[in-house]
Amino acid sequence: MTTSEDFADYLCRLRDRAGAPSVRQLASRTGYGKSTISEAFAGRRLPTWELAGALADALGVNEDELRDRWSEAKSGQRQATPAPEWLTSVRTEIPALAGAQSIEQVCAIAAQDPRGALDACWGVLKVGALQVARSLYGDIPGSWSSNVVDTYGRAESDGRLPTGARALANTVHAYYVDSQFSTTPAPSTAEALQAVVLAYRLAWHARDLVDAVSRDVRN
Repeated sequence: MTTSEDFADYLCRLRDRAGAPSVRQLASRTGYGKSTISEAFAGRRLPTWELAGALADALGVNEDELRDRWSEAKSGQRQATPAPEWLTSVRTEIPALAGAQSIEQVCAIAAQDPRGALDACWGVLKVGALQVARSLYGDIPGSWSSNVVDTYGRAESDGRLPTGARALANTVHAYYVDSQFSTTPAPSTAEALQAVVLAYRLAWHARDLVDAVSRDVRN
């Protein structure tokens, strides 16, 4: 990730811990416009410190800690890394996801009902997190939706899922949470389609991992 993407991922985690307030809520708390808030979490460029500090107050987090992360990103200490091969390659062998609609079906839904498509792909990630948690750690994720993201992050940290798994889950999570508020504009078909593809790609890797663990147990 670039330094701005890395900082945005950190902001997203802080947002999750604060109960995942909507963009509209954060705009109201900070006094900044919704598009400005969305840009801060998108990671296309590093937000100003004034905006980052306002978000720290709005999210109830330690401003000094956030300033350290922002300064580090600003100075370029975290170097940009190329996108991982697993995220950019085209997959031809796709494992079945029990109880889930196919990616073709959900993509078709996205054209008419983007919110419904996001519901479906988030459901796929939740099931994947449950299976990974039970297979690898013998437990289940907590009740918060951010616990699903944390499960993928835990498996990534342990080297069981590829680098970028947490960031990918967090991106889908952010779209899903925003789509739940009736006061938030519905995502476009293009946004929903991208989230669906990302969610299914990660879910397939989770399925591969669970299958590998099962084979190891049998052997």
